[in-house]
Amino acid sequence: MTTFPFELNRRRVLGGLAAGAAGLALPAHRALAQVEGDGGRLRARLYADISNLDPAFWTSASDALVIECLFAFSMQFETGTESFDTVPLAFKRVEQIDDTHVEFELNEGIAYSGDYGEMTAEDAKFSWERIADPETKSPYADDWAQLDHVDVTGRYTGTIVLKAPFAPLFTSTLPGVSGVILPRAAIEAAGGRFSTEPPVYSGPYRIREWQPRTRLVLERNPDFTLYEVEFDEIELIPIEDPKTAELGFEAGDLDHAQTSISSIGRYQGSPPRDASFDQFTGLNYNWLGMNEENEVFKDQRVRRAIQHGISREAVVDAAYLGSAKPSAGIIAPGLVGHREANLYDHDPARAIELLAEAGVSGLTVSLAIQQTTEDLAAAQVIQALLAEIGVTVRIDQYESGTYWSLGVEAAGDQWRDLQLFLFSFTMQPDPSWATVWFTPEQVGVWNWQRFNNEEFGRLHREASAEMDPVRRAPIYVRMQEIMEESGDFVFLTFEPVATLTAPGIRAAMRPDGTPILSRFGRG
Repeated sequence: MTTFPFELNRRRVLGGLAAGAAGLALPAHRALAQVEGDGGRLRARLYADISNLDPAFWTSASDALVIECLFAFSMQFETGTESFDTVPLAFKRVEQIDDTHVEFELNEGIAYSGDYGEMTAEDAKFSWERIADPETKSPYADDWAQLDHVDVTGRYTGTIVLKAPFAPLFTSTLPGVSGVILPRAAIEAAGGRFSTEPPVYSGPYRIREWQPRTRLVLERNPDFTLYEVEFDEIELIPIEDPKTAELGFEAGDLDHAQTSISSIGRYQGSPPRDASFDQFTGLNYNWLGMNEENEVFKDQRVRRAIQHGISREAVVDAAYLGSAKPSAGIIAPGLVGHREANLYDHDPARAIELLAEAGVSGLTVSLAIQQTTEDLAAAQVIQALLAEIGVTVRIDQYESGTYWSLGVEAAGDQWRDLQLFLFSFTMQPDPSWATVWFTPEQVGVWNWQRFNNEEFGRLHREASAEMDPVRRAPIYVRMQEIMEESGDFVFLTFEPVATLTAPGIRAAMRPDGTPILSRFGRG
């Protein structure tokens, strides 16, 4: 059943996809029932194409979803639970001996593809110390910020030795991508790193085919034995705009897709195709950022004027049609350090005063966004609101590959021209995963605001080493205050997550709505 004002048919949907997704078109498929008969293929949406599958250098949630299919994680989040519970996966046993020592034992017989043998504790030592090593220049080095070294005590056993207590170890590091274990020989044979062509596999699936921007097909890895997988193939289709994905699902071209937030109300009462509609409390956070090193925004009074010029409620309502609420920070409700109130809210009169004090008039700025309906709706409201304080906004839309390089120094000098941008980050269930991207070390990497605050960096390290959540919480609240005081941020919302799953498909979801695709089944 659908509430669309027209009858969908395959031809119309494919035409709409081509127009709505910048030339993207879904490949032809056999009917699902036929595919299930010969082993089974799961068809799901990726919000963007893969760009880097190296656990030390991945760049997006799409990369992370695929990495979870290709490699055996040390630990894995359970699915179908209301809390973030973890279970050992490559680990047979893991035990915290004291605040700085963690013993582990790997399952025997975890096979690597090719001639790389089986997974050993030496591989664990190599993989984790590789990410932590400053010479690797991994943007995820903070996942192992307190790692001193790994002692190998046997072929399958070892001890993680920390320099100080490290709260995220069991909440986001070991169950996350940074807990992946790869063989040294494969990485060295690849030249020290890889991107979209993994030199080795150890997970439930391996890549069979990749057509950039069109589809990625994973096939079952016959050597994987840690758990049973039900689908012989997973076909992943990159579709940036969730509205386009909804059309693909309604036409029967997808078995599972995350919907747009603005469609939550529409699907709650009447999901299409007898599908399952599920809604989750998401951890991902969304904000408007300002590049404080751009000439226009070097004066903090100008940045503060932008903060006062924007009604967060109006932006969020326009983008998500009542399905999301304004936020006051980057740490979601339910996590340690969640913040309830903002310091600087909508006050256009004060914004105009600040611009006058800064000697600024007739200001024109650019706002970079991705090619989604919701980003565009939010940007248009921001454009209208800032026009009321005398600021003209030019909206620049980018496809995801280009967008995600705009503030990255290693990609060139384009970061110098970046002014305003709408950003959304994925999140793991530890507050350090929210704050780590804004430390001084992340300037020019993921810290596109170029927000460079020594106190913030110090508090991030202190909070990561604090094991008591009661003492940890106020540190994170203070860090979000510092972010807002800088003038570089307008916090917008925590994005709720909603998904559609076809009849006959059993989804495997984390509490925040992140799918574990390799655990999907029938039923």
